[in-house]
Amino acid sequence: MSVPLVSVAVPAYNHVSFLSDCLESVRVQTYPRLELVVVDDGSTDDTLAVAERFAAIHANRFERLRVIHQANRGVSAASNRAIAACRGEWVHLLGSDDQLYPDKILRQQQAIETWRDPALALVYADVDRIDATGQWLSAANRNRPLPGPDHQAYLGLIRYNPIANPTVALRREAFLSIGGFDEQLPLEDLDGWLRLSVHHAVARTPGILASYRRHDHNASQRQLMMFEATWDTLGKFAEQHGELIPPALWRACLRRRLRSFLRWARKNAPKLIPMILGDALLGLIHTPEPAVWWRYAACCRTLRQGQNRESLPAA
Repeated sequence: MSVPLVSVAVPAYNHVSFLSDCLESVRVQTYPRLELVVVDDGSTDDTLAVAERFAAIHANRFERLRVIHQANRGVSAASNRAIAACRGEWVHLLGSDDQLYPDKILRQQQAIETWRDPALALVYADVDRIDATGQWLSAANRNRPLPGPDHQAYLGLIRYNPIANPTVALRREAFLSIGGFDEQLPLEDLDGWLRLSVHHAVARTPGILASYRRHDHNASQRQLMMFEATWDTLGKFAEQHGELIPPALWRACLRRRLRSFLRWARKNAPKLIPMILGDALLGLIHTPEPAVWWRYAACCRTLRQGQNRESLPAA
């Protein structure tokens, strides 16, 4: 029996050191029918050349292979364009510095076929961390939900995001129907998963199926930007879909996020400590309004802009 075409979307930016390993991990997948779409987001290194060379050598492995070049617009825009350019019903999204393990696509597609859930729109798995040289660092798989579809995944996502980006597979039409990633956010993933989970099921397949690379240029290592994006995301979700979350869960979510931000503030912005502690106490009894999340996002933006000004060379 014929298996469906499955797509892999790779947004790429200045990852010449990692892209060959990334694309090779797609080529050696045990799933037979693959499409590969790579979007070079205006790289200033040889990322585009590496992608084009790979396409020239390995075109026969794929039923369809496209390399698209665009002016730099950020990872959200590059991801949206790559996903939109795909033709498979399911698109496996892969950062250009990460890698898939050989059975990743096969195992997830088998799970999707087994579940046969028409509401399912996102599937993810567990992940390893590797360093810039490809050496194993650790497994990043704490607080794992049970396997299988979850039709209220937003209840867990607002407290802790268990979705490892290199393991994600998206039902293309469902993802495009929510507008794709928000290109205005500095980090897009949690917002996308939350919005998708309002209308669709999210499922975890057990097992480590990909590796996430930690290196100096990871967006996730820019901690203040992560805080800002998280506060913005939660404020946006509270404003648009706050009624889906029980008040006690909103309060617990705020306290957890504040604890994490307090650890950062003690070292980097001690003047924020009284505000954080005050909101944590209020969060024991008062359900946070969207304005609370926006306030912390604004604090992070102000701090980040100050850091950027300090990093500028003197006139």
